[in-house]
Amino acid sequence: MLVGSSTAATKRFEIQPLLGSALPDVARFLDSWEGRRDHGSSIQGPVRDDSASTHRRLQWLLIDNPLAQGVSQHGLCIRDASGVIMGTLLAFPGMFLAGDQRRLGLGSGSFFVEPQARALGFYLFKRYLNSPGYSFFFSTTCNANSGALWKTVGAGAVPDSDTEYMLPLKLEVMLPAFLTRRTSNAFAADIARVLGRCANPVLQLLARRSVDLIIEPCRDWDKLAELFRRHRPPHRITTDRSAAFLQWRYGESAHNHPFDICVFRDGRGHEGWFALGHMRRGRQSQIRGCVLLDAIWPREQIGFKDILPAILQRVASTADAVFFQPRLGLDYGESSRWIIPCRLEAPRAFAVSPKDGGPLAVASLDLVAADGDGAL
Repeated sequence: MLVGSSTAATKRFEIQPLLGSALPDVARFLDSWEGRRDHGSSIQGPVRDDSASTHRRLQWLLIDNPLAQGVSQHGLCIRDASGVIMGTLLAFPGMFLAGDQRRLGLGSGSFFVEPQARALGFYLFKRYLNSPGYSFFFSTTCNANSGALWKTVGAGAVPDSDTEYMLPLKLEVMLPAFLTRRTSNAFAADIARVLGRCANPVLQLLARRSVDLIIEPCRDWDKLAELFRRHRPPHRITTDRSAAFLQWRYGESAHNHPFDICVFRDGRGHEGWFALGHMRRGRQSQIRGCVLLDAIWPREQIGFKDILPAILQRVASTADAVFFQPRLGLDYGESSRWIIPCRLEAPRAFAVSPKDGGPLAVASLDLVAADGDGAL
């Protein structure tokens, strides 16, 4: 009975390629889905865009991507008999480096299916995994449900992607925000705000460190790309930060522009760079968040504990907290005792090789917040 019902349901819907001409429909679908989705997690995502803004984001992610030139299909969608979109899975290419090899990955995101078409969700996902010409498939925005689906096809979770790190800067904002997860008592929130305001100078005093690096804003994409090539760990799989990629990701036409990109150097001339983005967090979008999107530096000469004060100097007046993604070989606790690990409901990042491909060393994937669509 259940099998027959499922078969009958799938006949009412059709999986189709997602073409550029469909982006306005996709934007409306995603905007509607976001409006109905429960935002009850402890670490909140970005504020929901309107459809016009969502359309611009999709245009940037799927069409303007320098690796998408000549690509006509940007994922898959499910439509009903009248042509209404009932499900989406966006797909976008990403170039990675592993030693001296270049590997083209196909990222995915915005995997949503309406309950009426849920029976086709797995087939939608499987068709994405059958896309030809890619070394591996990955996602950086999984939840518990989609993560379980990735596991069923043999994908591995990227290590520590079930954790995000946070450094609170304004306790009078952060303490009430955390308290609202446990109680709706307005009086308790007011008390937390007062306590946070009193404790905030103590935190700032304890966390304050002198900045020993010279910091300069930078939009020289060739210089940033050269520093990446110079300091890239060869044994890890990481995004190719080419000049074209960096200009697309952080340039004036990028979604969520502007970004704060800075080159830093120590007294011995060792150089690196970091990129910062801004978003709103919290159930009422009351937290002004700053996220470390990417950072490149000579790890044998400069420690992250030396870079952190430079980051804090850039955001101290504009952010209530700084958020960090896990990085291979980096222990944030060694940089500051005030950086707090926040456990997510499930790993966010998964990756898998195609059927006819060799095994993928998922544990060697060095992903950052700027990869995929996780920081959008």
